[in-house]
Amino acid sequence: MSVVAVYVPAASKRNFQIGLRESIWGWKHDTAEKAETPQVLAGLKPGDYVLFGHRGPNARVPQGGWADAVLRELAVAQVTGAVYQDEAEVWPDDRYPVRVRLNILDLEATVAGGQLGCAAMEAFRLSANKQGAPVPVADPEVMTRLIDSIEHQPGAPGATAPVVGWHGPSSPQNQDRYLELGDNLDRPVVALARREQARLRREKFKGRSSIRCDLCGRELPQGLVRAAHVRKRSQSNLEQRSHLANVMAACVLGCDALFEDGFIRVSSEGTVEVSEKGAACADLLVAAKTLEGRRCTAHTPESAEYFDWHWNNWSVPSEAGAVQAGPETPAV
Repeated sequence: MSVVAVYVPAASKRNFQIGLRESIWGWKHDTAEKAETPQVLAGLKPGDYVLFGHRGPNARVPQGGWADAVLRELAVAQVTGAVYQDEAEVWPDDRYPVRVRLNILDLEATVAGGQLGCAAMEAFRLSANKQGAPVPVADPEVMTRLIDSIEHQPGAPGATAPVVGWHGPSSPQNQDRYLELGDNLDRPVVALARREQARLRREKFKGRSSIRCDLCGRELPQGLVRAAHVRKRSQSNLEQRSHLANVMAACVLGCDALFEDGFIRVSSEGTVEVSEKGAACADLLVAAKTLEGRRCTAHTPESAEYFDWHWNNWSVPSEAGAVQAGPETPAV
């Protein structure tokens, strides 16, 4: 696992937001071809980390001059594929054709140099002086240090202080994000997952001790109810993951698993139905039938697109009888 730092100046705020929303980043050819940058980009592989620092101080300072600097925003991402070239329009001001796909794991506000360490801050300073080129962080403990600092500051699980939130262009301002774990379960990802889940539950359920399941309607202790994504997290981009309309209350007494695995689905009218896969097993059909015909209280005009995606992509049996999965990469 390697870690690289990419600095994004204040003037590129719009591009930064688009990159986060679309889970992608890119560089111009002249930036990607300078000095050691081609080797850095060629070495990026799935599971590596990219730290994006946004809005720091003046970078025209000597080596070590950013040790105590503050980044106004920090995005933590993981690489999901090899660097590639593409001329398709993503950003409005230029093409940035040398690109990499990402999972956006976390967004933090006001990150001080001490939280990242001298090596990471020096990498950000160098990146700022290289037009945002990726610079390796020569510190194998940088992710552990970052996670430890996040967990011990306001905004960690159980705390109530605000952190940077993702607000999509058509989304309400009280949204939060949810972490896509992927296949890499190293400590930083696990820690960020734990933190994101706590924040999502706090925002969606408002600390209630009992929660009503949106599928079966039972009022249950909060520990028996999941904050479940309607459109699967692995098939959602950051904006879709951010939208609270894409999250419903699903109890662990059966509803969460039945919906998650596509054995039941919700129609365009908001009614729970047994899917073809749910009807394929007699005993499973008995359990699914108990929910058939119920009104799903999470189905609203705002959430309808997510339930439609689940209907069309996740509750359809394949030829082998398995659930039909969605596309490999999130829609953008």
